[in-house]
Amino acid sequence: GTRPCPAARKYGVGMSMSEPTVSVLMATYNGADYLRPAIDSVLAQTYEALELIVVDDGSSDDTVAIVESYAMAEPDRVRLLHTSGREGPCRARNRALDLARGQLLCWLDQDDLWMETKVAEQVKLMADRPEVGLIYTYFDAFDSDSGATIPFDDSRRDIEGDVLAELFVIGCFIGSLTVMFRRAALDRRHLRLRESDFSIGDDYYLWLTIALDWPVAVIPRVLARYRRHAANESSRMATQTNVAAGR
Repeated sequence: GTRPCPAARKYGVGMSMSEPTVSVLMATYNGADYLRPAIDSVLAQTYEALELIVVDDGSSDDTVAIVESYAMAEPDRVRLLHTSGREGPCRARNRALDLARGQLLCWLDQDDLWMETKVAEQVKLMADRPEVGLIYTYFDAFDSDSGATIPFDDSRRDIEGDVLAELFVIGCFIGSLTVMFRRAALDRRHLRLRESDFSIGDDYYLWLTIALDWPVAVIPRVLARYRRHAANESSRMATQTNVAAGR
């Protein structure tokens, strides 16, 4: 049978056979120092009908062993695909997308965190507003060493509806760690995450393409935390292509 979810009841989303599965896409690469809190924040979600798909991009540290320990403990909720060579985060996320079973999709980097009601609140809004293709939320940025909250541009945006023009004028104000989007928004244009050029823009490209067809909604609450540290993927990859050499 289907197990009821207390938080889903709280947010008006009853667990049933028709409860939508949420697939969380996570690309990892040498993330052992930060990975456990990120995974824990997914598995601690009050919304239970979710799966975490981790695609490791050839890590040489303990990343794979850490994910394997979660997959062994919760095989119905955590799945791991380990690739032997470095292909880049965009390719890894597309591999995760290929494995995803859910009609609602999120992505979380290996070092960021979610508040425990993030998924439940977004599923509720998706159910209430079927015309919406993507939902984002506020987030806090924090220093990895001290834990202190630090100022960060675009962590508090309230732009919704037809956001295409604002995405062009302002830039990528939607934090990838905060989003939930419909698989239907990808299917309409046979869309996948961009695997060429620079990985720092794959989220921006995706939001722009979804915004061509779908309204966007915002939940004006902090439901995610963005970890800032010297090895942030966005900083490290800003001057590197995200595809394997020789492709």
